Amino acid sequence: MIPIIGIMLLLLSIGLAVTIVFNEKYSKVISTVVSLIVMELAILLLYVFLAGAAGSPGSISENYMYYISNFGISLNFVVNPVSLALILMASVVSFVTMLSGNVENENLKVSSILVLLFELAAIGLFASGNLFIFFIFWDVGVVALFFMIYLLGSANRRMAAIKFIMYELLASLLLLFAIMLIYFNTPLHSFDISYITANYSSIPVGTQALIFSLFFFAFLINMPVFPVHLWLPDAHTEASTQGSMLLSGVLTKFGGYGMILAFIMLPIANEFTPVIAILAGFSAFYAAFVLMTQHDIKRIIAYTTIVEMSIVLVGISAFSTLGIMGATYAMLAHGFAISMLFLVSGTIGYMFSDRDIRSVKGVVRNSISTAYTFLTGVFATTGVPLTAAFVGDVLIFIAAIQKFSLYGAIPLFSIMLMGAFLYYVVNKSILSTKDASKPVEYVGTSQRVGFSILLFFIFLFGVLPFIALSIFSNFSI
Repeated sequence: MIPIIGIMLLLLSIGLAVTIVFNEKYSKVISTVVSLIVMELAILLLYVFLAGAAGSPGSISENYMYYISNFGISLNFVVNPVSLALILMASVVSFVTMLSGNVENENLKVSSILVLLFELAAIGLFASGNLFIFFIFWDVGVVALFFMIYLLGSANRRMAAIKFIMYELLASLLLLFAIMLIYFNTPLHSFDISYITANYSSIPVGTQALIFSLFFFAFLINMPVFPVHLWLPDAHTEASTQGSMLLSGVLTKFGGYGMILAFIMLPIANEFTPVIAILAGFSAFYAAFVLMTQHDIKRIIAYTTIVEMSIVLVGISAFSTLGIMGATYAMLAHGFAISMLFLVSGTIGYMFSDRDIRSVKGVVRNSISTAYTFLTGVFATTGVPLTAAFVGDVLIFIAAIQKFSLYGAIPLFSIMLMGAFLYYVVNKSILSTKDASKPVEYVGTSQRVGFSILLFFIFLFGVLPFIALSIFSNFSI
């Protein structure tokens, strides 16, 4: 078959090189076109997968040359149903981020370079068939977002960036240690994910438990879930709109996807599922209560990410095919919804030079598209029927109830608490007609186009869920 993943990565690499060479005037145009083509290739990849053109019913494998042959490190990419959904989401969010995220039209060249670099890392990570390559793409993505916060954020960006990178360095160290333990405890000393999955039983049980614990805490930091979540609210508050869109929309899925890989590679995870489910449920309620004390719209949205990724962890902890399907669908839905909410919050901040719900009033009077897009984003985040999140939540809680009986449904109430406060924000600030703040600027056409693209995918996978669910027809754990 056509090596679609290889073409996507090559195109992003060439686009990145060209963007670096050209001046600021053309950098956004070049990078936006490249990102658009990559998004179209991701949609083509979905079609190829659905059509079964690869000859392998459960995955598409693209094998390339050895990278470091002496250690069995190869540039091979495998697209399974989980990674396919996340590649599609990442490509769409990256394109909208490139097109619409730089609301202020500042630092166009630097932001374009960093968005392309992050998109390259995201697609490479989700398609990696080798843990060593997975680790490289992981760190490239982290570095890209560090500079996006450090260089392009607001007043306290440097402190937020340092906190972010400290947590991520800890996650990287844990991840690298776990990968090395796997390498030295498999018969052929391999980094290949499919080989590790098939030969996990050759690893001593105690070592498996240690490896899974290292993976678990590394991915927990990145998702993030309580108690290792403290980097996220500050990073979002200080990041640029583009940084926030990619941070919550895509980077947190590095941890979610890694967690799924850890569960699949090391079935010993099943012994820890009750504790993991309790931690995930507590994290969801904790974040829901904390967000009720926030006033900055971006900070409120940041805490919704912790709620949603905690619910994703509930689905993963069910350790079933249905739970993994639900977690994947929830990450797909969350990527679209949360990036749209951050795009709206950035637009509101640009329009009113403020994001405080106590002072920003009557957004609907000055920008109907912004106000109602925010409302729809709240619907999408809280899982209202006909949005993609509804499908993901239904699958997750069915799997959780099957695994943990009715206790598995308890985290559902955290979504209700979160939704109640978000609707309060909508009523108090966004749709309020009693008072109206005076805008400094108005939303641009590119932002409206970005809203439309994300809304399209939110409702596409909400109204027609079989499009994505059918890729799981031959998937099982």
